[in-house]
Amino acid sequence: MSPPSILSDDLLRQLMAVGQVDIMVGVPTLNNAATVGAVVQAAHFAFGNHFARERTVLINSDGGSSDGTPDIVREASRVESETVLAAHSLRTRHRISAPYHGVPGKGTALRTLFAAADLLQARAVAILDPEITSITPDGVFALLGPVLRDGVDFVSPAYARHPLDGPLVSQLVRPLFRAAYGRRLHEPMAADLGCSGTFAASCLEEAVWESDFARYGIDLWLSCAAVAGGFRMAEAALGPRTLGPRVARPGLQELFPQVVGSLFSCLEMHEAFWAGRTGSEAVPLLGEAPAVAGPAPPVERASLIEAFRTGVTDLGPLLEQVLSPETLEALHALSRAEGVITYPDRLWVATVMEFAAAHYRGVMHRQHLLQALVPLYLGRLAAFHARAEEVGVDATERALEALGESFEEAKPHLLGLWNKEGGR
Repeated sequence: MSPPSILSDDLLRQLMAVGQVDIMVGVPTLNNAATVGAVVQAAHFAFGNHFARERTVLINSDGGSSDGTPDIVREASRVESETVLAAHSLRTRHRISAPYHGVPGKGTALRTLFAAADLLQARAVAILDPEITSITPDGVFALLGPVLRDGVDFVSPAYARHPLDGPLVSQLVRPLFRAAYGRRLHEPMAADLGCSGTFAASCLEEAVWESDFARYGIDLWLSCAAVAGGFRMAEAALGPRTLGPRVARPGLQELFPQVVGSLFSCLEMHEAFWAGRTGSEAVPLLGEAPAVAGPAPPVERASLIEAFRTGVTDLGPLLEQVLSPETLEALHALSRAEGVITYPDRLWVATVMEFAAAHYRGVMHRQHLLQALVPLYLGRLAAFHARAEEVGVDATERALEALGESFEEAKPHLLGLWNKEGGR
């Protein structure tokens, strides 16, 4: 059982009053008043419509919101429980909203929720992002049902997206995850998930929670830990993904090092698992395959290309410490080209893998290294967008699959760099 010190005395008392449950839905929050009500209502509708015979609890783990988020959670729970669920539910529905203690961040909130699930001996756990307003009662069921019904340990969402949506995931995170971990997962860093109590308890035993990494990379780490731990996985088709309004979200200069640095750090943590593996396999998809949703997101290609050219020129001495002479020369040639650039898959794969190995070997301060990759990513993004406009949606989907295959084929290159003489 989880150490009681993870849980506050007040939360511990509330959990003991609830007793054992079958299902726990956790909603980590920090100033999410504009969106959290819809998410909580979806969970409570799911309790009544899909889990009438199960013992359920919804727990809001709040990081000290100043906008009334916990009050909205309680009100949304009360309204749904009294007006909708009472006629359908065969068991009492519990709801708890309590602050978590420790360093503010998603990692601390999730640790609290997993510790609560462990104490309650929950069979199935869902974590819902308070900003994803497109979640539905059926979506909550899709995350929890496979755990209860089929013994799945980790359920990741598969959203309906335009192939140009979420380019940092599609161009870097997804294909590198696929090549290293050997699993083809649509959303390796999804904030919504379903899991077994066994998986939640295993995560609590890991040392990651005390690190800064838990503040920024915990979503990605969970996917990596599920694969590396040999847990049974599935994907749930959830349709389009819609984020509600928020005052501010991190810009690329802040987000990119967090995301990519987290993935590179996961590779370091799980080296013993992935180093000897080849190929990849699909994660079973439950529901209809995700379709294209929404129009292509607009980009300012001219500004992306200019950032790429400036970065290659100004960061030359730094890039020399990271990239092979062949890769660096190819990038210089691209930067001198006029008009729309062409950044081939093979060159992009080499770029990413050489950066990943340099990150592992510690050739320079990691934050500087990750920032140096940003303009190269912008060049790749501009080139991919230009090509996608020419070939259309279906061909762009195939191009993303080809990119994943290219990353897989280049895995020996990554291993060679990773184990390079003079490395750590």
